[in-house]
Amino acid sequence: MNIDYRLKFALFLILAAIVFFMFKANNIFENKIVTHQSKSITFKDDTKPIQIGSTDETTYKIKKGDTFYSLLKQLKINPLLINKIVNDENLNSFKTLLPGNEIIFSNIGKKIFLKKFDGKSAVDLMEISGDRFKLKKLTNLNSYVAFKEYKIERSLYESALKAEVPNNIIDELMIVFGWDIDFVFDVRVGDKVKVLYKEFYLEGRLLGNSDILAATFINNGKEFSVFRFTQQGVKDYFSADGKSVKKSFLKTPIEFAAITSPYNLKRKHPILNTIRPHTGTDYRGKTGTPVKVTGDGIVVRANFSNSYGNIIDVKHFNKYLTRYAHLNNFERSIKVGSRVKQGQVIGYVGSTGLATGPHLHYEFRINGKHTNPVNVSMPDAQPINQYNKAAFNKVTKERIGLINNLSSI
Repeated sequence: MNIDYRLKFALFLILAAIVFFMFKANNIFENKIVTHQSKSITFKDDTKPIQIGSTDETTYKIKKGDTFYSLLKQLKINPLLINKIVNDENLNSFKTLLPGNEIIFSNIGKKIFLKKFDGKSAVDLMEISGDRFKLKKLTNLNSYVAFKEYKIERSLYESALKAEVPNNIIDELMIVFGWDIDFVFDVRVGDKVKVLYKEFYLEGRLLGNSDILAATFINNGKEFSVFRFTQQGVKDYFSADGKSVKKSFLKTPIEFAAITSPYNLKRKHPILNTIRPHTGTDYRGKTGTPVKVTGDGIVVRANFSNSYGNIIDVKHFNKYLTRYAHLNNFERSIKVGSRVKQGQVIGYVGSTGLATGPHLHYEFRINGKHTNPVNVSMPDAQPINQYNKAAFNKVTKERIGLINNLSSI
């Protein structure tokens, strides 16, 4: 009898040990994030997963034409409550939807939960119950540092998509390297791109990612590196020696657009058939292609001209003026007096005015004098100051080390 009892007790201990091991193993694998080429790093995160809403969640990806009103209507929310939510100005950030954004729906009983990543490092949670709603911010997300790298085969964009780089990271790569690299003329097959950024997870679900932490672009054998750093409360990107990679102006107002007619003061006009100075640069583009303002400034003209068609002039620093002509239409918010930020979409490619086909006519003037925008030397923004130099050097060294250790190309 004693032997039988000891045998049962031993079997119980073995079974308990197996269950304990399986539980620990499961926890270990839960924290493993697999990224492109199996390159990933995890930062220690002691926060516990948030358990809100049912485990039966539905993720809806926002499409063009979707509105917050239409989404709530699909959920069969009371129309009076929908109007109350839509008209609440405190919810403007939560209600703003862009194609590609994701909303996670779930419910417990009669309560409906909507989760939306705020684009930074938290989740906005809306709880709807009966004729009431409330919004709160969830900040204890699991964060990981992800690493992607790839060689350019055809274009920066296509190669990045193939490597599963998130769309917002691709856009940011084009911005942070766009001041030094012309993506139409400079990019070569075989160029290499390597990038570090954070991913944010809630209850095991990928919600979104941060801005770029660090990136390198090896273009035709020359290496360009950028590092994110916050100075005086402003986030910006700097080269390894502490110089701001940001220039006062972007090189081009359209991404990946070829020049169809360069700056030429003796050009023969294709429609008027006379020698007429071409005081700007023409970029090919399909009708509707977004046009971005190349520098911070104020719109001083936004109207129609018989020759230029729909035209926008932007004044910068009281010294520079950029012109965008033959536009199909203006961005809705653009009018004389509007303040615009570098990279902001202000209009769309068209063929209005004297134009043989859809394209953008872009001019760059300094103190009223026409200048070739392709050759003009752009002034730099402020570098890392001496007070922040040591902290910046530490961050730079750590991130260069991560990229070098993880890279295999």
